[in-house]
Amino acid sequence: MNMIGTGENDMRHRLRTAVVTTAMVTAALSGCTDGAGRPVAAPPPSASASPSVAEPPSPSASRPATRAEVAGRTRAALSEAVELKPDAPGPAGLMLIDAWPNGEAAYVWETADHRLCSASVAGDLVFRRTCVTRPNDPPVAKHPRISGLFTSFANGWGRVFAADHQEVTSASCGGEPVEVLRIGTTAKGARTLYAVWFPDHTKGEILLTLRRNTTTSRAPFRLGDAGDRSCAATPAR
Repeated sequence: MNMIGTGENDMRHRLRTAVVTTAMVTAALSGCTDGAGRPVAAPPPSASASPSVAEPPSPSASRPATRAEVAGRTRAALSEAVELKPDAPGPAGLMLIDAWPNGEAAYVWETADHRLCSASVAGDLVFRRTCVTRPNDPPVAKHPRISGLFTSFANGWGRVFAADHQEVTSASCGGEPVEVLRIGTTAKGARTLYAVWFPDHTKGEILLTLRRNTTTSRAPFRLGDAGDRSCAATPAR
């Protein structure tokens, strides 16, 4: 009986030793024990150990498009739309009126048979295109003259007009200056194309200041008969 009891005690002693040894090995592998050498449970991984940080937006994705970028894209779209058609541009090509950060642009051009055309483009979409039906219409005047040509709805509301044998140096609406956009020339330089732009439909007249050689003059140009805004042909203050 004493032999059997001694064997049982020895077996229990060895089992306790194995359990303690296993715990110490586990603690050593995890690097965590208390002051008495007893294993301590490892803390859970920190949430900040491997943070997930969203990439900031690319500067090019948030900034407005430049005038050159809008002009390049809209010119390509318009060129494709009119290529190999009767209204395709002649040797002078497309003439840009202006391009805006909202992706819209306006163009005019002269066809190979000397007809004037106009188009408004938004991104890859040509949403308004018109051409006169007869060459050199309206005819180039023998003397200085202002002729209205087209209306554009790109980025607001604009009017395109021609000045024959003279240049436009400035414009005003009710005494306030109005920017005049010089587009280009046709008819071997005898006609210069211009445009004025407003946020929305504008009625009434603007006053143009004109120059021919060394002579300066003024002349009204009628915008239209409808619009919430109205202009009067009075000099800029």
